[in-house]
Amino acid sequence: MNEAKLARAKPAVRMMRAAVCTAVLGLTTTASAEDAIEPTISAAPQKVERLTSAEINRPAAYAIGDKLKITVFEQMQPDTREGEGRRDIVASAIERPELSGEYIVQEDGNIYVPLAGSVSVAGTTFQDLDTVLSSALSGKLNGSVRVGIQLLEREPVYVLGPVARPGPYKYIPGMSVLHALALAGAVETAPQDQWRLLDTAREKERLLKSSERLTRSLARASILVAERDGTKPATKRLYELVGPASAKARLTEADTYRQVERSKRKKQESAIEAAIQSYQAELTIQRNKLAQVESNIGDRNLRMDHVVKLRERGATTDATYYASLTELGDAKERFQDAKAVIAQTEHRISDLLHDRLRIAVEAEVDREREIRELQSVIDEEELTRAAVSTALAQLPGILEGQAATRKDLNLTILHRTQWGMKRRPAQDDSTLEPGDVLQITPATAARVASQ
Repeated sequence: MNEAKLARAKPAVRMMRAAVCTAVLGLTTTASAEDAIEPTISAAPQKVERLTSAEINRPAAYAIGDKLKITVFEQMQPDTREGEGRRDIVASAIERPELSGEYIVQEDGNIYVPLAGSVSVAGTTFQDLDTVLSSALSGKLNGSVRVGIQLLEREPVYVLGPVARPGPYKYIPGMSVLHALALAGAVETAPQDQWRLLDTAREKERLLKSSERLTRSLARASILVAERDGTKPATKRLYELVGPASAKARLTEADTYRQVERSKRKKQESAIEAAIQSYQAELTIQRNKLAQVESNIGDRNLRMDHVVKLRERGATTDATYYASLTELGDAKERFQDAKAVIAQTEHRISDLLHDRLRIAVEAEVDREREIRELQSVIDEEELTRAAVSTALAQLPGILEGQAATRKDLNLTILHRTQWGMKRRPAQDDSTLEPGDVLQITPATAARVASQ
């Protein structure tokens, strides 16, 4: 492959393009553009060990060029001091926006996180990076730290060589050399089997996504069921899928988000409780005022009776009589107003008590509904994993049949690391990683070059 073909490839990430150009220039010779080959390929067939099941299904890891969105939560400890100064007895988790943001894994395999400094990411599994970042930040903040990591973008895979469509291709989890060859048009000699190759790649992707959904659903369901039943989270199936360390990380992540949800509900309940107490205090004052007004009405009635008797004897004037009558009417009006205010306050307290009960009931109903939905997802993903695993079990026979039709191609993977470009021979079921370059060289040309 020469620079002309590399120039025709659609550019992807800027720093990957520079690395690819360097790798290709180092591999070319003074031969013609179409006959350029890698000088290190020998005439004798290279011995390539087949990947083991553990290697094929190894945990997914981050790579150079990955774009991550990291959200940092700090879990504040509750204030348990006694006395009137106590403000909060519920632990809360808050986001730290100055630490959260988007990060790109640099050429040295690191990202720079404020407070934590340079953090090695390339080669770190998805589960382990959560633990690494949490540990790095825990000593810098007051509370314990939890992080949420979202993989936004990955570098493409590059195919170089005598194929129909050389260039960059979007990376998908579980992508193999066979998949890249099919996309680049290197298996046109067996078009009747291409659907099998693409289906195999899709099934691998389905298996990875299904495993991810299954583990997250299991962790979430375990936390919710434990909360409902007052027990410890069930971990047996989660341990079987991802192992104790990753299972613990999943459970911790699920528990952190659940704590945030509980904290939000607690704040709503606390606000309602504070409003209830305020209205109850106001109601006490209003009732005392009503009692005073009622007492005043009694006094006014006695005075009115006395004025009436005096008027009958002609011992008082009509002005005094009507003044006393007006005062009694005003007192009765204030009494009715006070009763109306008390009724409004009692109605508000009743509404708040209803809201408090509604929040508690809705929380239980939502939790039970989510548990049922998660169980349905778990059952569905278990069936998906079983079906996909059965289909993938037939992969070796398919790969061997396809490999016979491409015996005239030598395959090499160029993988970029923080220590530079690494080269290794490839086979059809070799797994590709983001940013890998698949170099394809005709076997006949390689033998001529070696001679």
